[in-house]
Amino acid sequence: FQLLTVLAALALACSAEVEPSAVDAAMAADDQCSAKGEDGVLCMLNALQMKAAKLEVDAAAESEPSSCTSGMVGQVRSFAPGCLDACPQACGPLGVAMNAYMTKGGQPAAKTAVCQYKSQFSCFLSSSVWPQCKELVEKAASFGFTLPHSVPQLNAGCE
Repeated sequence: FQLLTVLAALALACSAEVEPSAVDAAMAADDQCSAKGEDGVLCMLNALQMKAAKLEVDAAAESEPSSCTSGMVGQVRSFAPGCLDACPQACGPLGVAMNAYMTKGGQPAAKTAVCQYKSQFSCFLSSSVWPQCKELVEKAASFGFTLPHSVPQLNAGCE
């Protein structure tokens, strides 16, 4: 249901026309683009793109904790909360790998996802975090979801 709400809001936002006066007012409040003519337009476009990129980064940062506590990753977290809490940046990639495993071809698909997010997965294998994650990695292996036990093993598996 939440996905449908988000998709409906996105569709509405994309179909809504933005009043040029609203853009002009927003840009007038920002004194970064004082040039006129084509240079002013290019400056405004660049400023809007930078603001959109910042909003995207901020939204991703806000959503990261929920990727650790919801869906399949949330279920994994309930088994080993210390492991996932130590590596919140890996929760989203873990969800991608789990989804790939279940819907796109098992272990080979999951391996592709793990290798794509190798730096995030390496957190689980760091010496300070591994003791909290070892039991989880072993449990995953019992379900056929084989994960490396060290950073060198991760690197070797992704070559």
